[in-house]
This record gives sequence, C-alpha cells and structure tokens, in this order.
Amino acid sequence: MQGNTHILGGIATGTIYLHYVGPVDGEVLFFSGLMFGALLPDIDHKSSKIGRAVPLIDNIISSAFGHRTFTHSLLILILGYWLFQTISLPVSLELGILLGMVNHILLDMLTVDGVKFLWPFKIRVGIPVGVKSGGPFEQALIVFFVIMIGYFGYQVYF
Repeated sequence: MQGNTHILGGIATGTIYLHYVGPVDGEVLFFSGLMFGALLPDIDHKSSKIGRAVPLIDNIISSAFGHRTFTHSLLILILGYWLFQTISLPVSLELGILLGMVNHILLDMLTVDGVKFLWPFKIRVGIPVGVKSGGPFEQALIVFFVIMIGYFGYQVYF
C-alpha cells in the first residue's frame, strides 16, 4: 500500500475508535499519532514517505531485516507497547501511534506479498489474491476510507 492510503486508513481507524470507544484527551495528538504510526512500519523501505524522511535509519533497518519483516510484526507492536509503558508520552499520542501501526500492518496483509507478522518466523501472512500497490483496488480503498472518515467523523463531531 502507498503512504496516502496508510494515512487515510489511520485517520479512518481514529474516527471509528472515537465513535465506538469515546473521546480521548488531546485529539490533535491522537490523530498525529495515528498518521505517524500509519507510516512508521515502512521505515524499512528506502522509497517510503518515512524512509525518505530519515534516510540513515531506513538504510540500516532495510539492510538488517528487509521489507515487511520486523517492522511489520507482532514483535514490533509488543516492543512499542513496552516502550510506551517505560517512557512518559501523552496517552492519546501513544494510543494513536499503536493504532496507526496496527492499521498499517493489517492493510499490508491485504497485499499479495503480505507481511511476516510472526517474524522472526518466515511465515508470510497475506491473501493470495491480494491488492497490488497503487492499483484500482487500492484507489477504491482510498475512496472507502474518505467515506468512513466523513461518516464516523460526522457521528462524532455533529
């Protein structure tokens, strides 16, 4: 999936969360965290939005692990949760980052390549007839996310 799809998916997840779970303190931090978390797993890819923003780190992670392995795994989610338990960030920001990362990983599971969710095990999790990045299904998914954001955003704020 492309960066814009991940960002919109993260925002859609946030509006759904606010609708069903309720408000969070610091919604700006929450949505900022969602967008950052929605891009963060692709730090292992040199041409990703976040990879281009931090070129040294993306080269190191890409060389060490490859794409859609460690940064797209259950292990990174557990490590992120643990990290947030040991440092003091606003809860809304932490929640946004983790939800964004989960959303990113789930979206990449929809692609043909899938992800190595149980990394370091080499098992790929994905669907055989998955989405081609940038293809028509992904474009339809973007429209779907915009509709979800509009619908749930309206429910939450009006």
